[in-house]
Amino acid sequence: MEGKIFSESYNLYQDQSRVLFDYYREAAERIVAEEERYEKEIAIEKERNVALHLQILKETKNRTLYIVLFFLIIPIILAFQTHAKIKALRKEFEASGQKIAEFQKLHDEIFRDYRITKMGVGYVPVAAQVPFEDKSFILDYTGSVETQDFNLQTLRQADLFTDSVNTLYDLIQKAPVIEGSEDPETVSTEDYSLSIQHVTYHDYLGRMDRALRTSTYCLSDLEVTQVSLPVIMPGGSYHRFLNEHATTQTGDAPVLPIYDSDQFRDEIERFHALNEMKRSLEKDKSHFEDVLRSLMVNMANSVQAITQVKIASANTLVDASNKLLLRILKSGYNHYSPHMEAEEIDRIRNEKFNYQDSIEGYTPFQLKQSSRLRFDPISDCWVAEDGSKTNFPFGVHQLYEEIVAPIVQNLMQETRIERMRIYNNIKDQKTSYLNQWHQETMDFYGRNRAESNDLINIMRSTLSEYISSYNAMVALKKTEDNLKASTSVDASLVEADENEAEVFAAFEAKSNDFKRVQEDFMEFMDRLKEDIDRRAEKFEYIEYYDASLRDSIFRDYASATSRVAELDERRSPLAEINPLFAESVELPPPPSVEDLTGEHLSLNLPVLARQALRELDGGRVEERASLSDEPGDSLSEEE
Repeated sequence: MEGKIFSESYNLYQDQSRVLFDYYREAAERIVAEEERYEKEIAIEKERNVALHLQILKETKNRTLYIVLFFLIIPIILAFQTHAKIKALRKEFEASGQKIAEFQKLHDEIFRDYRITKMGVGYVPVAAQVPFEDKSFILDYTGSVETQDFNLQTLRQADLFTDSVNTLYDLIQKAPVIEGSEDPETVSTEDYSLSIQHVTYHDYLGRMDRALRTSTYCLSDLEVTQVSLPVIMPGGSYHRFLNEHATTQTGDAPVLPIYDSDQFRDEIERFHALNEMKRSLEKDKSHFEDVLRSLMVNMANSVQAITQVKIASANTLVDASNKLLLRILKSGYNHYSPHMEAEEIDRIRNEKFNYQDSIEGYTPFQLKQSSRLRFDPISDCWVAEDGSKTNFPFGVHQLYEEIVAPIVQNLMQETRIERMRIYNNIKDQKTSYLNQWHQETMDFYGRNRAESNDLINIMRSTLSEYISSYNAMVALKKTEDNLKASTSVDASLVEADENEAEVFAAFEAKSNDFKRVQEDFMEFMDRLKEDIDRRAEKFEYIEYYDASLRDSIFRDYASATSRVAELDERRSPLAEINPLFAESVELPPPPSVEDLTGEHLSLNLPVLARQALRELDGGRVEERASLSDEPGDSLSEEE
């Protein structure tokens, strides 16, 4: 862009030629105009000179005539007047001749030696082009553009931010398989879980977390400055004028600082400071924005990958330790094949331990030694002597099978006679109590039914009396009204109305109400009788302690196997040890995990990073449209 002066020109050389041409044309026009003006004045004076000369000749002739006629008085006077007039005309004629000489001299002295000995070009700074990022904007010096307000945000600790970004850039390049513990850091996690309120970050994650927090703090610690600059908007008339006439290449030509170019020095320095900070973060000739973009994406990928690896490794470690613990806990049980002991297991599962049913033919629960299984750690299943395999054996704790059950059985055998006497006495007592209970219950039930029937009859008779009394009261009321209206006794006589239909309807309605009450009462009595029978049946049960003390735990083992599907999420893994253990073991309270934890763990950081970059690109379209495409130092207009 070389610049030019005239819109019709193509370059500065055509401008110089046009200036020369205009200069000589103006000089020629000035010379011609002066010559024409003087020549015109000379012609006017010559015409006037000729006219004066002719008038002088005329007056001289008249004077001669007047002299010939001198003997007359009047012609003498006229001759003297003509002589004076001729004298005046001659003076005027001489003055006109002098004017002609003067105009001729001026015409000869007109300056005609116009020439150009030297031509130069000077420049006047009218605008400045300030680079910013990979674009630039143009400032006006002439005051032709109104100022606009801008908010500049600069980092207060730019060096610290640069160091943090460089640290993050180095950390995401390589991640150690095993972290060091030379500089651990305890971080609060009470927002994620009340059970685990603190976790320890070791060297790698600690440095990354500190660098992230430092960079976040630096980005929030901003110095906001408002500046007012006369920015020339792209596409405007002034911008087009600068593009056409201005130049940034002045060469050796002089620059004339007519406008104050230092009035925006402080504001421009702030933009330069922003550029310097961005250049300090540029790596491998990449722009600052590209560095931050790549850092954002790489950081999201790294954190996502490290988090998933951490979670996976922690889960793997917990699962491995749990499997080891489960195998250790399994060692305390004797495991039997559920197929080889199916009949025995089904018998003990359905056993009620009722003394009246079991006293004659109860057989203690016995599992065969040949039905025991052994654990194969390679295939992770249980193997029987016949080679059959299963993943769900029937386990009985060794303590109950080998110690508790034999001890109970021996004690029961030693006290069998005494216990049989006690059992029989309990049976007789319960039978006596039940007979008395049923007798009193039936008596109570019968008396309540009779009393309810009597109550219904009383309610019916009371209703009839009420209706009769009501009719009499109505008749009496009408009689009183008639007596007040008339003094005649016959007129006031009122006969009793037989409202049989009303009485029957009221009686039927009340009867239905009483019937419903009676039915509700009978249903209540039936429910009461059923409850009494149920309680009597439960009271009638006599537990067979010989069997229950020895084999009740085995029955619980067998019954718990059928309830494995009903275990909750935390107890289900324990069923691998034993269903009864999973069902009855006391678990610690579940960890308190806030909903925020699940929300943060479900975030897909790479997707969020790419989405944020797309939003930034979309938001910067209008901003970039207002910036020029070619950065430079200044724009000047030729003078």
